[in-house]
This record gives sequence, C-alpha cells and structure tokens, in this order.
Amino acid sequence: MQDFYLWCDFIERDFLETRFVDLLALKRISGATSNPSLFAQAIIHSQAYKEAMSAHKPNTPKALYEALALEDIARAADLLLPLYHQNQATGYISLEIDPFLEGDVSACVQEAERLYQTLARPNVMIKIPATPSGLEAMAHLSAHMPINATLIFSPQQAQECALALKEARHTCVISIFVSRLDVALEAFLAQAPSSTAQRAQLAHQLGVSSAQQSYHKIQSLNLPHLYPLFASTGVKEPTLPKDYYIQALKMPHSINTAPLEALYTYYHTPSPTPHILEYPVLVSQLEGLGFDVDQHYQALLKAGLTSFQEAFKGLLKTLE
Repeated sequence: MQDFYLWCDFIERDFLETRFVDLLALKRISGATSNPSLFAQAIIHSQAYKEAMSAHKPNTPKALYEALALEDIARAADLLLPLYHQNQATGYISLEIDPFLEGDVSACVQEAERLYQTLARPNVMIKIPATPSGLEAMAHLSAHMPINATLIFSPQQAQECALALKEARHTCVISIFVSRLDVALEAFLAQAPSSTAQRAQLAHQLGVSSAQQSYHKIQSLNLPHLYPLFASTGVKEPTLPKDYYIQALKMPHSINTAPLEALYTYYHTPSPTPHILEYPVLVSQLEGLGFDVDQHYQALLKAGLTSFQEAFKGLLKTLE
C-alpha cells in the first residue's frame, strides 16, 4: 500500500546489531519507537547493558539512564539514516522526554531541545505526551525538530494534536493508542447486561474503530507532514491473530509501530482484514449499554502517564 509504513516498537542493544539490521535489510520496517517502559525492561533485564553501566560514572541515576539510552537511540538513528535520506516520511527513531516533566511546559521544551541537540541527528523524533502542557510544548518545538505526539486515545485529542503541529517544519507523527481501549471494553462487557451474541459483536472493535476515526480527523486537515501512527498494537486477547491491529489499520499515509511478534505474523502468516463497525454506530451501541467512551479516554490517558512514570521511577531505582 502506498505511503503506509511499519515501524518496530522495540529497542535493545544486542537486538540493534542483529535482528534489527536483518529487518532493515529485508525491508520489513522503516522506523522504530521507544518509551520509558521499553527502556526499563531492556536495561534491567538485558545482559548487554551490564558492561556499559560499569563503564559510565555519572552523578545520578537519570544521567546513567540517559547515557545508556542515548547510545541506543544514536545507533538506531545511524542505522535508519539511509531510509531517512531516501524518504523523509521514514527512517525515524523516537525518544521520550522525562515523563515526570508533564505539566511544566518550559521544562519539557528545555529537555526536548537538550536531547535533540545532544543526539545531533535529523531522524530523531522527540516524543511528548499529548496533554494540554504537552500540546503547548510540541507546538513550539515542532519548528525545530520532528515530534512524536504520544498517548492519544480519542479522536478529539488526535485533532488537537494535529492543530498543535499544523505549522511544523518537519515530519511529525501522532501516536494513537489502540489495544488499551479494547482491554477496557472487554472488562466492561464481561459485566454488562448484554447477550453473548452482542458481546461477541462488540468485542475487539473499539480500539480500531476509534483509531480509524482519529485517522480521518487528522487526514481531514490535509497536513501532509503529519502521519497518524498506530501504537499499542500488540494484541492482549490470545484468540486474536498477532497481526490483528496491523491488518485492521492498514491505510494510506499512516504508520503502524508494532511488536516483533506482530511483525513476524504479518509477514509470514498474515490474517484477513477484520470487519470493524463504524465509529458512530459502535459508540451508540456502547453508550446504550452504559459504557462512557469519553470517560474511558480520559482514564486511559491518565493511566498511560502513570505507567510511563512508574516504569521510569523503577528504572532509576534500579540504577541507583
């Protein structure tokens, strides 16, 4: 499909020199993403970081984390740079600012500028949560660097991000989180006064349908430098195909950043495109059952911020 790209939602030091290189050589991916949770898992559990940690003697745990993370991001950026030079819609790696800076616009801007200048690579995207303060920060920063607006759940939030980034002078992505909505809906349907047939019809629908609506909101603004990016696309329900969210959201002028198992399934044992209910129809049915979609959007944004902060806190604790 034209102008549709797959990125890898995983970063780890040994992986970058092995399977990541292979995926690039096979043209399976054209970018990558990271977040505090991914880095926490990699740094805490991977043997690849033990020698590097002993080689660095920073003053604080955060300085040690940055030293390790920046090395990985720089290496990924260098590996992806040829793609960026071929097509500036591709070849990016993203790095998130300290999640505890949320709410402080000035601090967010300063950290984003410092990280981008330190890495000194044009294909690094600085990732910022799409809160009110985050929108203000990214509107300022997008004149100077590529931005990844993250933790988008609702179509309204996606549109607000697009408007904040409308004057950007670089390619920017709006990261729409998908599977977490379905997890919330599954928990509700398990307790809802609905028939088995109705539950089956509504299950695994909201994440994709909402993401499609967000996609259309962004596309309607006709801003070619902005790409909807579908994130949180690893399936949580074991009965679903691993590539469910890739197949359901394969649309022109979009990106899907997926875990390795989803990418493997998509290329080796692809599943059919699922049938998804139209967003207004689905929301109407869910509201009829008492499911407040807007309330869940807000709750998931709050939970996402907390999750990133807790992962970052746990990582820093380990590096003390």
